[in-house]
Amino acid sequence: MTFKKRKTIFAILLICIGAAAFVLVRSYVFSNLGASINEKFQSLKLSGFNVKYDSISIDWRKNVIEIDHLVLEKNAYDTSCIYPEFIAVGKIRAEGFRLMPLLLQNKLSFESVHLEKPHLVIREKSQLMVNSATQRENEFTLTIDKVFLTSAHIEYTDSVNCELITGFQSHLTLAALKMDFHLNEPFLFTANMLTLDSVQLRLPKEFYTFQVKQTKIDFLKGILRLDSLGVIPDFGKLEFGRKRGYEIDRFEGVIPLVKLSGFSFSFRDSTVIRSNLADVQFYLKIFRDKRLPFKNKIKQLPIAQLQNLSFTILIDTLKVTKSYVQYEEFDEDAKEPGGVYFDNISAVIHKINNHSGEGKTELTASASFMGQGNLRLYATMPWSAGKKTYVEGTIQDFSMRRINPMLQPVTNIKVESGNMEKLSFKFVYNDTRADGEIELNYSNLKLVTLKEENNQRENGKKEKEGEMQKDNLKTFILNTFIIRKNMDEKVSEEKRTGTVMFYRDNRKSIFNYWAKSLMSGVKSAYNLDKLVAQKNKRDVKKEEKLTKREARKQRKSEKRKERG
Repeated sequence: MTFKKRKTIFAILLICIGAAAFVLVRSYVFSNLGASINEKFQSLKLSGFNVKYDSISIDWRKNVIEIDHLVLEKNAYDTSCIYPEFIAVGKIRAEGFRLMPLLLQNKLSFESVHLEKPHLVIREKSQLMVNSATQRENEFTLTIDKVFLTSAHIEYTDSVNCELITGFQSHLTLAALKMDFHLNEPFLFTANMLTLDSVQLRLPKEFYTFQVKQTKIDFLKGILRLDSLGVIPDFGKLEFGRKRGYEIDRFEGVIPLVKLSGFSFSFRDSTVIRSNLADVQFYLKIFRDKRLPFKNKIKQLPIAQLQNLSFTILIDTLKVTKSYVQYEEFDEDAKEPGGVYFDNISAVIHKINNHSGEGKTELTASASFMGQGNLRLYATMPWSAGKKTYVEGTIQDFSMRRINPMLQPVTNIKVESGNMEKLSFKFVYNDTRADGEIELNYSNLKLVTLKEENNQRENGKKEKEGEMQKDNLKTFILNTFIIRKNMDEKVSEEKRTGTVMFYRDNRKSIFNYWAKSLMSGVKSAYNLDKLVAQKNKRDVKKEEKLTKREARKQRKSEKRKERG
């Protein structure tokens, strides 16, 4: 036998021995892996957890590990809930176990892991968390090329009544997952891609359900994209407020797109969300029933709300494109709801930052007001609490009749005709007060004063369905002596200008603050503030008369009882 042949045979023997050794080592590792899994389950039982599963199957030839119907639950001696906290998975299938990373790097590595119907129930003060000592004793690194969670279901409940706070359902995929657990180092979680399909988020205590077609986060490219977010109230317009028991905004609509570029997310030391550019589009309808009790709860201004978030958010530029908002309210004195809407909304917000105390957020926006008027707005909002916010803008070219749904319930006046050529405003505000001015330029304005409902009954006049009767005398006085028919450049600037001065109700939103500040300027320019004051005096007198009548009835009733 030649040397060359002996060398070939020797090489083949080495390969066979190596392959046999690899198979033996692999078989040994897999058998020990099964024993290790059972050992971990037993240690969990000793820590107060119940562990149940139908079977564990480890096939080293196919390189597959399977666990059927795994349930991990906490002993529930200290809870009044029907069932304790638990994690349940219909089937766990891990494929493509890699031996060398385990032998050389103490790293557990798989090609893919599938979890079918994972179901997690966790409470506000969760007992499912592994304590830090256990983490230190079980240091390891886990890497998985692909993770699939099919029909994942998470329930977050309160600890007292065990009622659902948040319910989450989705299909989830993770690419290049890595988790590091090391002594004296923060837990590290990384992934290249996260995809969530058919997301449903339920907030039953808030009466809302949110549905998302797909959310995809590409961590390598720094892109987050959310497609088709539906905002779905659990109840209709009127029933929603009645269920809550007080006056509150009800939101309904769809957000077709949210896209963040230059996106990053960190939670090692503290949670930080960053983005260079955010693009958003939305179509929202807002309804408020003002006949319900008003809840005395202080609402902060936008910058203060951002600064009170439990995480840091840093966005260089946020863009809003081709969006729509409708606001509708049912006033306590109205027979039917009225509202306004803004179409074709575009906006750019620069420097959203709730971490630094120096600087400012700038807003530039435009929209179509009530389908006609062109609205333009600019605002600067300093991050420092001691500085005032500045707002300026214009509304041009719209029929003033379109504001009747909001004007009539408050003033008992409606616009019969009139075109707003241009309304300009600028004012500053802080937490308590807004000050500035408003300038009007309109033509062919004619207002109508409506009779009080009680007066209509007293005069024996039948009002048409949904229509109040005109007060001819007051309408004549209003249009002849108080309101100008035309307010243009021929009229002095002083007479075209109204004073913005409004004290904020800190129980109401920023939009209420802006709207009421503008209305104070409009009332000042139109002298409508005097009419509103007169209406309020009449209302007070009516209340006093009714009180006196009730008092007289009460006294007569008491006298009858005494005689009887």
